Amino acid sequence: MTALLTRIRARLTLHTHRRVASLLDGGWASLFHGQSLDFDDLREYVDGDEIRDIDWKASARHPVPLVKRYTDHRRLRLALVVATGRSMDATAAGGESKRDLAILLAGMAGWFAVRGGDEVCMAANDGHRVHLTRPESSEAGLEHLLRRILARRGTHDDSTALDLLDWLSTRLRRRHLVIVISDEIDLTDAHLRLLRKISGHHEILWLTVLEADPLALAAADDTPFDIGATVAGAAAGTVRSGSTVPSLLAADPRVAEAYRAAESARRDSTARVLRAAGIVQERVGASAQALPAFHRAAERHRRAR
Repeated sequence: MTALLTRIRARLTLHTHRRVASLLDGGWASLFHGQSLDFDDLREYVDGDEIRDIDWKASARHPVPLVKRYTDHRRLRLALVVATGRSMDATAAGGESKRDLAILLAGMAGWFAVRGGDEVCMAANDGHRVHLTRPESSEAGLEHLLRRILARRGTHDDSTALDLLDWLSTRLRRRHLVIVISDEIDLTDAHLRLLRKISGHHEILWLTVLEADPLALAAADDTPFDIGATVAGAAAGTVRSGSTVPSLLAADPRVAEAYRAAESARRDSTARVLRAAGIVQERVGASAQALPAFHRAAERHRRAR
């Protein structure tokens, strides 16, 4: 992951809309409030400037009053919402673990934030409750967040990204750029209210990790399509557990046609719901697709109104 992030670090930035609450605010949330004794430079006074900002000593040696000009240091707040439940141990479309692909995507998003001096936090489920991690602004802190995702491997957690978003919707007060990394879940009109509530207060990018095709896996020696894990006592990894599609059904063209039609309808429904909520979505099936998909999502989000 480190080598991949090194290659892409100069190619993407995180863009936000509606970054200010008023015309007088700066880009992002200010680290400091008020004004200190330090200022950036001086400029000539213009109508509307605060009298208290005039540098009287410097103005005494200048034909017109000079005003102190301050520079605010501001940070973007990034919140990662990463599905870490049992379903993420299944196989992605590219043949790798969905969890590994989610870690790669989360690492990309978080790396751009910390390299720019911004803060990143994550909504995490520890198996008992959901909580929001403290903001991190270093690569070591980001590494800690990614290891939390990895640590949920092999658990019996059935939570999804929607559960995390539902919890987050009432607890994330300050405005954030929220990046959701989820496997394929069914989104219907019933979820619109929640999604619109969150997107109305925060900005959201949605990255979907594509599922493996169970029919294609069935043709490859009955490889399990749900959980590519080993059974108890099979530490060497030679015995695999998980549901498989019977070869007889996989070979039936009517089953394949019905399955693909149902999958297409499900994905269309999810895309429609996200569009209705004003959320940009990109689908990722393999590690090689992660960077292009992240780039497309960032560009589409930048151009969105």
